[in-house]
Amino acid sequence: MSCKSPKNGAIWQTLGSIALAVAPILAQTALADGENGTSSISDSTGYYLSDGVMQYDYEQSYDESDTFVSKHLGDPKADAVPVPAKDLQPVDVGDAYIPVACSPPKGFGKKVKGAYKGLFYDNDFRYLLSPAYNDWHLGEEGKRNSLGDWGVWDVGGQFRLRQMSEHNMRGLGLTGNSDDFLLERTRLYANLELGRRVRVYGEYLDAQSDYEQFGPTPIDVNRSDILNLFADLMLLDGGDGQLWGRVGRQEMLYGAQRTISPLDWANTRRTFEGYKVFWQSKAWDADFFYMRPNKVDPIHFDNPNYDQEFMGTYLTYKKLKNATLDMYYLGYNNKGNNDFNYDTFGARYQGTFDGRWLVELEGGYQTGNTKQVNHDAFAYTIGLGRKFSCTPWKPTLWAYWDWAEGDDVIGNGYNHMFPLGHKYLGFMDMFGRSNIEDLNFLATVKPTERTKLLVWYHIFGLQNGNDVPYNVNMSPYNPGNAAGSTDLGQELDTIFQVNISPRTDILVGYSHFFTGDYYKTTAGVPYQGDADFVYTQFIVNF
Repeated sequence: MSCKSPKNGAIWQTLGSIALAVAPILAQTALADGENGTSSISDSTGYYLSDGVMQYDYEQSYDESDTFVSKHLGDPKADAVPVPAKDLQPVDVGDAYIPVACSPPKGFGKKVKGAYKGLFYDNDFRYLLSPAYNDWHLGEEGKRNSLGDWGVWDVGGQFRLRQMSEHNMRGLGLTGNSDDFLLERTRLYANLELGRRVRVYGEYLDAQSDYEQFGPTPIDVNRSDILNLFADLMLLDGGDGQLWGRVGRQEMLYGAQRTISPLDWANTRRTFEGYKVFWQSKAWDADFFYMRPNKVDPIHFDNPNYDQEFMGTYLTYKKLKNATLDMYYLGYNNKGNNDFNYDTFGARYQGTFDGRWLVELEGGYQTGNTKQVNHDAFAYTIGLGRKFSCTPWKPTLWAYWDWAEGDDVIGNGYNHMFPLGHKYLGFMDMFGRSNIEDLNFLATVKPTERTKLLVWYHIFGLQNGNDVPYNVNMSPYNPGNAAGSTDLGQELDTIFQVNISPRTDILVGYSHFFTGDYYKTTAGVPYQGDADFVYTQFIVNF
């Protein structure tokens, strides 16, 4: 959605488009008539051939928006890298001139900043392959390096430092304990691609905690371990898509991360071990996997939890206009004292209408058994948002209703499996997605291009008054005492983020939990008033 009237710009854009379209033709004709018989312009590239050697292995074309487009040959996944027509300048090629990019165009900004993904094995540095790119950012020397004719390698990583101050909430839920501490995390990865069909990826993690009074939590410390170590093999190249197989240790992230997430907020992150077959095409992504979650050992090498199985199918349809549709089946089984077998069927829709209205819907039905007791539970999220792109600071507003079923039998409510609960049910991580109702309102603004402010307000309640609240690890909170009230309280979350560079961010967060009547009237609760959470985080990717 544009906020500016085209006015005379459209005229000059049209004239520029005509000039750019004619220039290669004139250049080709001039060279064909020139004295240098060894030089020509390739019809497929538009680039100068010196003694029959192509200077760049790229395709060149002009799309409907008058932008120069380059795409690396032999890479079926490569996206077009747009270069605005205004950045194209004539370059002397013998007796002719052809347009080429003379400076990094604005179109590279989003690609540079967005190169690092939620999973580092999905990082995208293909913009480095464009001859139009001549800028520099931290870590680029280690990306898309050639191993002759048979491979490409990448190395990189991330360092994160976070100071945490927790008042009346150290541990799980409202605990009455307070603490101040420092979390440090280093990730290093190496990626090797052998041709187009074989890939090997590995990622190292070191996570530690210092200066705490009560000792680190299970998600704070994991010294010198492996996050990812897997091999990919292309099983089928179907023309319109590719089928791959993967085996080894791997992180997983799907949809909005309400069900499956690497849990980046945790210092240790979450990882699995197993097998995956996945299909990727323009219309569909389809993943089929069988995994066992890894148990974090702070000192020794992490091993899979052989008491648990996690399997499923996750489908994403990408051909809807301004929308995405996910559908999934997930099986989650556990043996031992907390024996359960769950089958979850769910779907998620996210779309934009009229460039301004935003909709997100996600729901799941879960069936199976918990300790031989029949299990049936639902969970859903309904979200409606509105963007104000033409307003100062470009605010975006959302209203959400999150609902997850409880049960009269404690522990038999909806199980959220492996989510990024921190993002959706309050940054203070008071509750897991079970036996919960949450009416919440989100607002984000951008005071400048490099700053962002977020404010999120939650109103929490128990869905079933005969059940109890659940912690983020799905353990029941205060299970020995009946709830005195279904009013859990309210939470205010704020974050101010500063983008120092495309590779570096600083954010400051403050959250306050207003305790509800549940904590004031329920026996066994270590009630000491409200809770506060303050944190400052520095992160650099390289």
